[in-house]
Amino acid sequence: MSRGGSRSRVLARLALALLLAIITIGPALTVAPQNVAAAEVLTVRKFDTTEKVMALTFDAGSDTGYAKQILDTLASKDVKASFGMTGVWAQANPDLVRRMVNDGHQLINHSWDHPHFPQISSAERASQLSRTEDLVHSQTGVWMKPYFRPPYGEYDQSTLNDLAANGYTVSVMWTTDTMGWNGATSSQIVQKTLDQATPGGIVLMHVGAASQDAAALPAMIDQLRARGYRFQTVRDFIAPTSRYFPETGHTVSGNFLRYWNGFGGLASFGFPISDVFTRDGVQMQYFERVRMELHPGVWPARYDVLLGLLGVQLTAGRGGEKPFQRIVASSDANCNFYQPTGHRLCFGFRDYWVSHGGLEIFGYPISEEFQERNRETGDVYTVQYFERARFEYHPENRPPWNVLGGHLGRQAMDAGY
Repeated sequence: MSRGGSRSRVLARLALALLLAIITIGPALTVAPQNVAAAEVLTVRKFDTTEKVMALTFDAGSDTGYAKQILDTLASKDVKASFGMTGVWAQANPDLVRRMVNDGHQLINHSWDHPHFPQISSAERASQLSRTEDLVHSQTGVWMKPYFRPPYGEYDQSTLNDLAANGYTVSVMWTTDTMGWNGATSSQIVQKTLDQATPGGIVLMHVGAASQDAAALPAMIDQLRARGYRFQTVRDFIAPTSRYFPETGHTVSGNFLRYWNGFGGLASFGFPISDVFTRDGVQMQYFERVRMELHPGVWPARYDVLLGLLGVQLTAGRGGEKPFQRIVASSDANCNFYQPTGHRLCFGFRDYWVSHGGLEIFGYPISEEFQERNRETGDVYTVQYFERARFEYHPENRPPWNVLGGHLGRQAMDAGY
């Protein structure tokens, strides 16, 4: 952890940082009010632990460089790392960004084009953050909040104020800069990392072609392991292993919490409405909008969590109704047509589907849009069913809350599914 302060103070700041992150859903662009305190942002240079565990981090800010080689090495060594991601790099390398997420690595917002944050305005900072967040989320379905790495490691109180206002409550610095970007050789990089190795240490490297970090990485990992070290992401140092939700009186833990935090949170899944239970040998937990299922080894990049096909289950027997009958159509500027299920996805529902996780979270559409009475409120809304979800259009709400996920989890639990 950064220098100074007691362990209790550090833990309190971690709790505050996570609380602030939890209440900020989605990439809202916000300029900091004058009364936002810089103390709301936790600046991390080293984690407070006696265990021999370190975080390997790579900044992706310029050229594609050795990113593929780095990912191949991490995969072969079974190491998870954290990548500081700029928008311009993500825009130029979408396949590599998706691979990072699919391989189980963490992405950290590193600005759009790597400016000196203390030298730009609050509005410019907000734009740098939101543009990058929006792009990476559209590519991968994950949010990088609340984690941010300052370009050049530069920040001042005004910068911290704006980070807090925009939901970035953990600023990730480093314990060791390998200096690969500045001409250090592979052997020098390895030796410096070994000399400065410490429990909770954060190693800064770069993916660019100017750096020899990629060449040094295999020996670095092997020699640190020989000294008893293991590796995890920045997020795994900070994120809690369980969280109690007083709103519903249930706790979410382990991989279910990691999935909830990483792939949509409250907006996509709602609050937990059951404890974990086992059915047919599979651990499950109900949330307001989904049922999470744990399938070890099936999808490590998604914490081995799959979402139950509640949309399919709850609409069984409705295939004869017109909205659920397959149609013949094609995609156009307003609608996407999905041949596997024979249905369209259009306008605001399409925008919500894309921005909140798409196929991997919601599945294919299994109906057209139609009017349906809400079982909980009795009101009639425009809805559309998906394999794992139901979207509802709420014109009484201001965007982006005019499209909401229906409470299929609650409906399925009540029905005994």
